[in-house]
Amino acid sequence: MAKLYFKHGTMNSSKSAQLIMTAHNYMSQGKDIIVLKPSRDTRWDQDKVVSRAIQYKLPCHLVDDESIIDKIDRITFEKGIKNIHAILIDEAQFLKTKHIEELVTIVDEYNIPVICFGLKNSYVKGELFEGSRALLYYADKIEEIKTVCKYCDRKSTMNLRVVNGKPVYSGQPVVIGDISNGQNEFYVQVCRKHYFNPPNLSLEK
Repeated sequence: MAKLYFKHGTMNSSKSAQLIMTAHNYMSQGKDIIVLKPSRDTRWDQDKVVSRAIQYKLPCHLVDDESIIDKIDRITFEKGIKNIHAILIDEAQFLKTKHIEELVTIVDEYNIPVICFGLKNSYVKGELFEGSRALLYYADKIEEIKTVCKYCDRKSTMNLRVVNGKPVYSGQPVVIGDISNGQNEFYVQVCRKHYFNPPNLSLEK
């Protein structure tokens, strides 16, 4: 019986690396998979899942505001895929609720496993991404990909946005960025304590 999985973690927790390793496990057995990523993620090569942890880029298909079911139908037709063994999705937090509901249909009616990787919450206090909120509601299995806070040994549970050396707690939940020390704007994976009480961020290098 297929399931809908949501594997979430903070930034820099190796989510994309785990997706790539999952894809490798399927492909090494000759099994056809489809890898998707929302087009809203514009940080690197848009048509690839990029992992700095393992220095690898995996080709993927982009999802816009379109129907995911229609998108998958086109991909399977164009590539001549007869049997999809799994659908893997990177940056799933950027999907719309309607997309997640379509993934539920794919799992329940087509019996295809769907494995989503992404952030749970944004840098805004208490704000869940739209896609993450829907996944937390609909997913059959939810797993946390754990990593540690940048400033201590506690588990990282939050994403801290830093602009010009100061923490930012309000604004649009979706602001594309990355962990890039040395720039005017970057993100840091932190525990709850250091989310509300970060060290002197102006000294970040």
